[in-house]
Amino acid sequence: MMAGWLLLLPIRFEEMLQMIRNKPSVLAQSIIFAVFMIALIIFVYHFNIPNPNMILIAALVLSTSIGGTIPGLICALLMFGYSLFFFSIDHSFFHFTEVNLQKIVVITLGIVINFLSVAVLKKNRDRAGTQLQETNEELQKTNEELKKVNELLKSVASKDSLTNLRNRYSLRQDFEMYVGIPLYLAFMDLDNFKEMNDTKGHMYGDKILATVGKVLTESFRTSNCYRYGGDEFLIVTENGNEDEFRASYENAKRHLDAAGIQFSGGYVYGVAESIPELRNMIMQADEMLYKAKKDAKDRINGQAFDHNYTPSQEIVEHYKRYQGERA
Repeated sequence: MMAGWLLLLPIRFEEMLQMIRNKPSVLAQSIIFAVFMIALIIFVYHFNIPNPNMILIAALVLSTSIGGTIPGLICALLMFGYSLFFFSIDHSFFHFTEVNLQKIVVITLGIVINFLSVAVLKKNRDRAGTQLQETNEELQKTNEELKKVNELLKSVASKDSLTNLRNRYSLRQDFEMYVGIPLYLAFMDLDNFKEMNDTKGHMYGDKILATVGKVLTESFRTSNCYRYGGDEFLIVTENGNEDEFRASYENAKRHLDAAGIQFSGGYVYGVAESIPELRNMIMQADEMLYKAKKDAKDRINGQAFDHNYTPSQEIVEHYKRYQGERA
């Protein structure tokens, strides 16, 4: 019967470890390690293991390091009780030979020193673990806050606050994603905006620009719209076709006409195979716009992108003066 129970000890020990991993309560841990220590005591006694205290001390250290003070104390008391039983005369617990009494004193000191040392180390380890967890949680919270701030800063840096459209910085960031795909790239410029600004004031002009931003966003829903500078706007439609582009353009024109805002436009369509070609494409669209304003305002000019396009001196000067060479 005893041998059969002992054969099940490894299985029971594995079950106890699984319970420990699930972080049971102090009471549950105390019961688990008490059962573990009692089983180990029965084992060493039944098989008459020489110098059993080495095994029991190891079990005490294990119990205290994993379970903590209370389970460790229970195991220490069980070990002390077994030592009294084992070394006493006729297992009386109270009567000892002089030699065995000395052994009891040494064993007791060993139990106390090992228990207290491991308990203190366990407490310090738990405190350090708690502090580390709190620090990690604070760092995670700080990182999340920094991420939100960075996203906000990125949004602020990439959007024009007046029109809520993307700005020139955002366009430069987006350059690479426009290379190698079919594009409709259009410039739009408000007609007589300077005169409106001068006669009706900058607040009125800001209101006009805000209205344009809203209309472009609603009309070119699948496109990226940028405030390119002043009263000039850039619209980039990816993988579109001329009918879709024209429909969006007419929708924007209808809403802006209703608001008393006129504009001219110029566009090109095609594929830019490199960033320099994309810059050329932008300049060609700008030249289409420039011709529309020069010929007759309130109109739009467009054509396919010419890979051999060379900007006129006039548009180069215009480009340098108003857009800057970085765009």
